[in-house]
Amino acid sequence: MVDHQQLYPLFEERFGSLAGAEQYFAPGRVNLIGEHIDYNGGYVLPVAISLGISALFLPDDSRQLVIYAADFEEGVSIDLEKLIAPEGKSRWPLYVTGTLRVLQQQHIPLRGGKVLIKSDLPLGSGLSSSAAMECLFAFMMAPEYFESNPRTLALLAQKAEREEVGMNCGIMDQYAVAFGKKDMAMLLDCANVESRYIPADFGDYTLVIINSNQPRTLADSKYNERRIECDTALSIIQRHDPAQFLVDAHEISIAQLEDDVLYARAKHVVTEQKRVLAALDALEQGNMSYFGELLWASHQSLDEDYEVAGTGLNTIVFYARKFSGCIGARMTGAGFGGCAIALVEKDRVKRFCDYVGHKYEVDMGVKADFYLAEISDGVRKIV
Repeated sequence: MVDHQQLYPLFEERFGSLAGAEQYFAPGRVNLIGEHIDYNGGYVLPVAISLGISALFLPDDSRQLVIYAADFEEGVSIDLEKLIAPEGKSRWPLYVTGTLRVLQQQHIPLRGGKVLIKSDLPLGSGLSSSAAMECLFAFMMAPEYFESNPRTLALLAQKAEREEVGMNCGIMDQYAVAFGKKDMAMLLDCANVESRYIPADFGDYTLVIINSNQPRTLADSKYNERRIECDTALSIIQRHDPAQFLVDAHEISIAQLEDDVLYARAKHVVTEQKRVLAALDALEQGNMSYFGELLWASHQSLDEDYEVAGTGLNTIVFYARKFSGCIGARMTGAGFGGCAIALVEKDRVKRFCDYVGHKYEVDMGVKADFYLAEISDGVRKIV
């Protein structure tokens, strides 16, 4: 989290006095296991993390929301009556205006004012910066309401991304941002949008986040493509299998898919669901060795069957596997660049980062970034 006090001089320089300004934070998320399962009706195991978007918001009686994004060195002004995303700008305003339009449709009052945002979450890296942005701006409009209704917050933020931005996402990212709890993972049933918390205690190991710094130019298009493939596979399977969602399909039914691509996609979904439930047991029993094995297996399936890993993420996981103090690693997020996670012995984390970082830079010609994020509470008002 960016210390809000660091934002004070930036806010005063941009907007003047910050007397009466409110402070907010929206976390990113890491999915421990269960990738590309949320939109197939299954269980996932995400955590909110201490990296995220910090905001100062000084509300006023105007019908304008003036926002300055420090990371982009870019300011926009949004008319709350028209809610049109500014042209010729970066993509981030689309998430803001889309979220505000969804709130307006639900007759949730919008507040005008001045906003400064700054993030220590690597943007576009598969750690849900878009969900953090959506949940942040929705929460700032009605903090008391959404504090009591996090499920509604998650669903409205998802609606904004699907209908306004055009990313046909599942519920996991927005749910993790809305429901995050310190030191807890969430077993989320994406079909019913219900969850329970599980202590995220990794024992003698530390969760390391590795950003490949590879551009994710294919992520959106391939994500929607995978959704179509899964929907097609399910429609064929349902001719002889009562499965409501693809995760429910029997392995015998999957084996009858004649198209090799559809078979591979369905195979990943069904086997990944089993890995999530096995990982839950491993986490609850403190069996980190088995938990690590499931991470390796998850990545292999995402690479070979779902074909979303890509060279950068595969290179990170390849060298992570060669490091004796790492017991498991996998890509996290939609893929095609972005981030991986690894479980590493606590006293060998620096050596791990040095080793994987050096090998990755030699092979890929770009540096990877490493983060030791804590497991965090969800979106919230700080003051």
